[in-house]
Order: sequence, then C-alpha cells, then structure tokens
Amino acid sequence: MKTLSLEMIYEIYHSVKQNKIRTFLSGFGISWGILILVILLGTGKGFQDAIMNLFSGFAQKSIYVYGGTTSMKHKNMKEGQIIGFDEDYLISLKKRYSEIQSISPEVSMVLPVQNGSKSGSFNVIGVNEEYMRIKLLSVNENGRLFNPADMENKRNVAIIGEKTASILFGNNVPLHKIIQISGIYYRVIGVLRNKDIFSASDINSVYVPFPSYGSTINSQLVFSTFSLCLAQHVDSKVFEEKLKRYIAYKSGFTIKDGQAVYIANFETQTSAFESLFRGIRLFIWAVGLCFLISGMVGICNIMFVVIRERTNEIGIRLAVGATPRSIIRMFLLESVMITLVSGMAGLGIGKAILLFIDWLLSVSGTDMLIQKTEFDLQTALISLVILGISGIIAGVFPAAKAATIAPVDAIRYE
Repeated sequence: MKTLSLEMIYEIYHSVKQNKIRTFLSGFGISWGILILVILLGTGKGFQDAIMNLFSGFAQKSIYVYGGTTSMKHKNMKEGQIIGFDEDYLISLKKRYSEIQSISPEVSMVLPVQNGSKSGSFNVIGVNEEYMRIKLLSVNENGRLFNPADMENKRNVAIIGEKTASILFGNNVPLHKIIQISGIYYRVIGVLRNKDIFSASDINSVYVPFPSYGSTINSQLVFSTFSLCLAQHVDSKVFEEKLKRYIAYKSGFTIKDGQAVYIANFETQTSAFESLFRGIRLFIWAVGLCFLISGMVGICNIMFVVIRERTNEIGIRLAVGATPRSIIRMFLLESVMITLVSGMAGLGIGKAILLFIDWLLSVSGTDMLIQKTEFDLQTALISLVILGISGIIAGVFPAAKAATIAPVDAIRYE
C-alpha cells in the first residue's frame, strides 16, 4: 500500500510537471479565493477589535440619560416643556434601584480658563467621583481622579485634557499648578490620558467636582444629562425600560413621548455592533466561498481535460488489472493535491500580506483606527478543511468518468 501511494504521488508530480502552466492556472482560482478570504477576514477582525476597543472607555453596563423637550400633552404637562433633573433626583433613583452601582450628573459650559498670560476657552464639565467608574477616565503618572472628599468639601480641583494642558502650560508640568476658571482658582490634580477616540473628545476639556461647579460657576444646578452604571448581573435592556417608565412618571410626561427623554444604553449599542460584525464575517465567508467555487470549477474542467489526454493510459491500466476504484483514487488524489497546495500557497501569501499591513500600521506614525490585523489558527484550519472538500468535489466527477471507460475503447482512443 505504501509503494502504491508513492507511485501515485510520483504520477501526480509527473502529470503536474508535464502541464505546469495549465496546473498553475487551475490552482490560481483556489489560491486567489483563499488569499482574498484571509485578507478580508484579517482586516475585518482588526477593524472589529478597533471598534469594540473604543467602547472600553465606558463601563459595560453604562447608561446615559438625556432630558429633552415634551412633544405631547399629558395631564398637567404641556408641549415644549424641558425635562431636567437635580441632585435629589439622582439620590432618589439610586435609593429606589439597587441595580445602580454608580450615578453622576453631568453639566458643562464653555468657559475661559487661564494660567498667567496663557488662556483659552474650554469645555468645563461638572461631575462627581462616581462618574469615573462610568466613563473610565485615566490620568497620567502622579495624577489622581476625584474622590468623595473632593465632593464633600467642595474642593476647587480640576482634571484637564492633554490639549488644555499643552495650551495653558506648554512643556511645563501642570500637576498641582493653579488655573483660573472664570476668575476662580482651581488646582490641577491630573491630566487625562488620551487612549481612544472617546478620551480624545476630552483633550479640550476641564473636569471639576459637581459641588464646586455649583458653588463657583453655576448655582442653577438643574441639568439635562446624567449617567449611571449597573451591576454586572442586571439585564440593562430590561432596566432601561423600567428607568424610562419611572422618569416619565416622576417628571410627569407620557411614556409614549419619544422626545421627552433619550436613553443611550452602551451594552445594547455594543451588541448591535457585534451583530453587525457577525453579518460582515458571514458575508466575507460567502465571498470567499464564491471564489473557491469558481476555482473548483476550473480544477474540475482541467481534470476532465487530463482524463481525455490520458484515456489510452487509463485503458491500459484497466486492461492489466487495475480496478475502477484505484483509477478513481488516483484522480481524486491529484485533484485534492492541486487544491491543497494551491490553497496553502494562498494562505501563506495572505498571511504575509497581513504581516506587511501590520508593519505599515506600526511605522505609519499616525493614530490609525486599526492598530493590527488578525488571522487566527481556527480560520486557517477551517479553510484547509474546505479546501480538502473542494478538491474531492472537483475531482469526483472526472474520476467517476475515468472509471467507467471501457478498456478496449480507451486503448483504441486517438
């Protein structure tokens, strides 16, 4: 059996060597299909990882609530009424729902900020210390985030964005330095680290404690935005509906009013992105399989040509005792070998191209959304299995035709 297999392999090699161009062209469709599949899946996975990494700046169960304007009459509520919240509103929410782990108001205003002769207008945002557990902000070395003492004592401390620090302090270290916000002195306790697209939106910002914001900047502490995060076991979609009903009841508008309040559920949004990327991956596989099918058809056609050219040889083999099964096995093996070698070449070239793309991304020196492509071993193994099946399908019909040739007719064939 071993000798027979070696003989078959030698015959396949001899057949390929005799028809190099034809074999290359027949395998090119398979190589190209796998190559395109590898590149699309690799870059697609890199893009997916980049998009999902953007959401890492927020707690998984975070929810943002934005008050709007009523568009429907309901009991004593008229159209056009602004929906707002205050600190007591949030305290009652946290007491009512044990599912809430952290909750924070968010008020903001563009104000002049100054350090000596350097100044600029920046977005000044008032939040409490729990906000840092909802939007996962981080500061550069030696800095710190807000703590409960900052809230209780209404400390005039500030956390500034990188661009704010650059404009106000240049190359100097801003930590523990004093800035003026609308003439009020604040001490810088941290500089925000710019790590993703969401933190990049804070580079022109200045965060201050909410109580300090109320006492020094704006005493009218009715706000339209607050955020919260839930315990990990809580179904955020169910809680979102429950929260909206309570806000409608508490604020006096009808639950049917779609403009009174808007709730952004980050878990729902990330799930939507995951579903989108699953659909994209299925589409990519469909495209790759279409390329493979065209390659299979090409190999099938080539095998029919090979059988036609080797009809005399097939007749002689059958005449001297070769079984139809051995003829089928010989042509099937040739088809599978061409398919696998072509496919593995496509895999290798595709992986090399992905490595080249990774190198270009690493030396580009710019902040690209995609940081790295990815091609996992599981995809490669699935591709090889598909290639093996493709080779069998491409060779089975020509091999079956070869096995049905009558020896006498085959020997006489010109």
